[in-house]
Amino acid sequence: MKQWSEIKSEFEVDGSLRDIYVENVDSAVWNIFISAVKQSSYKFDFVHGDLVRNLPGSLAEIKALQETNPTTLRIWISGSIQINCHFFVESEIELDLSPSEIQSAGSYFKLTSFLEWVASVTSSVVKLTHENAQEQVILSVCKQAV
Repeated sequence: MKQWSEIKSEFEVDGSLRDIYVENVDSAVWNIFISAVKQSSYKFDFVHGDLVRNLPGSLAEIKALQETNPTTLRIWISGSIQINCHFFVESEIELDLSPSEIQSAGSYFKLTSFLEWVASVTSSVVKLTHENAQEQVILSVCKQAV
């Protein structure tokens, strides 16, 4: 794992977000992710249109809701670090965050811990990239062997 001193320039505030990708997934992996969020110690809420609602139990239920209004799952990995999931496509989990929230070794540690958690939950590689640039990988995290 890269140290904060090696990577902090990747979090310079430039008006864009940073994306987190879990690629080549299906609805079963999504459902595992959704369930894991519900069972985690992370604070979260689920927004449908302008309403905060209970997080549905499956991607299919969320996709049905999206027929009437957009949805966002907001996960706080600390009091000041918010990760957003918009449920764009079934084949990948995409989340985003503002680089302004990762400005210290402590906040970077919280981010990398979250990335490791997602990798473990999904049994997949998790990539942190520049916004809308999956090929510009900042950091890649794999599930650790147990």
